Amino acid sequence: NTRVTNTNHVRGKMIVEGTGKFNVMPDQAVITIGVMTEDKNVEAAQQENSELANKVIASLHTNGILARDIQTVSYTIQPVYEYSDGKSVFMGYQIQHMLEVTVRDYEKVGIIYASAVSSGANIAGSLRFEVSNNELYYQQALQLAMKNATEKAMKLGQQIGVTTHNVPIKVTETPKSISPREYAFSLAAESSTQQPPPIQRRSIEIIATISAVFQY
Repeated sequence: NTRVTNTNHVRGKMIVEGTGKFNVMPDQAVITIGVMTEDKNVEAAQQENSELANKVIASLHTNGILARDIQTVSYTIQPVYEYSDGKSVFMGYQIQHMLEVTVRDYEKVGIIYASAVSSGANIAGSLRFEVSNNELYYQQALQLAMKNATEKAMKLGQQIGVTTHNVPIKVTETPKSISPREYAFSLAAESSTQQPPPIQRRSIEIIATISAVFQY
């Protein structure tokens, strides 16, 4: 009698992480700037704030900023107290209206900022550089991450003496990471008469990370 023995090949799996990085120069900026007013009469404070905010918005339009690129991010009304000898004295109301402005022509950032300040903006927030088409660059970073993971799997297979399939059986994408450049602004009392500040761009790093399962 002939005895047949079936030998099953036990497959192994390895999990590797792949990272892809893509550096790109930003092509637009987002400015956060606002108007603050104070008055003992809340309606007077609101009226003054509205007038100044409208002047700021008009200056933005004059410099080519479209209405869709100007967003109110906060509007707050709060009482102001001054503490003296352990007692709080009501001083009036403070109104703050913060605007987020997308500047699609980054070369105009300094001019637009200076114009907004001279028109009545007296709260400086931040400046953030962005990439308008970041999804395109992220996809390129994702391809680099897949290449990185495959190369890792092949090298690991060689080190342990097995043949690793170069097509993963499972790929998991981690949340995307884009690091916009953010800068702080400050206002001086004489800022309305100053020249537009020089704004320098720096590249943005777009990172894609995946976890891939390879079989050998």
